[in-house]
Amino acid sequence: MYFNSLNPELLNQKKKTILFSIIDDEEFIRSIIIRTIKMMNFDDYKLDLIEFESGIQFLESRRLEESGEHLLILDGVMPEMDGMEVLKKVKSDKNRQGIYVLMLTGRKSEPDIKRALTLGADDYLTKPFSITELQARIQRLIKRIK
Repeated sequence: MYFNSLNPELLNQKKKTILFSIIDDEEFIRSIIIRTIKMMNFDDYKLDLIEFESGIQFLESRRLEESGEHLLILDGVMPEMDGMEVLKKVKSDKNRQGIYVLMLTGRKSEPDIKRALTLGADDYLTKPFSITELQARIQRLIKRIK
């Protein structure tokens, strides 16, 4: 049996969707993260990538109500509502599965890292960051989705 004749559109429909949400108040950082994700290979997944400039904007978007696995890249330091508050709200619903959070923040102290991990962050990376390390951490979280 030959699979070459299958319609690529049908193949895409069977792929698991990963809903990437980039939440950072710095446009430059968001653009770097988006470019990094677009350079990566996600053949097994269909990507849905959206950026948000604040935690409030993200929460008001009702993005988490969309069906699929969610991977959030979340800044820890933002005006109005910081990343820790967003993380707490996102992880507070114990019935909600399929949300993975990578904190990407300038907060480097052990208490901040401990607090984020205690609140449910799946990984923690400090700014400034290496693109290679960011890619490796994203790949590691993607493996947890499989």
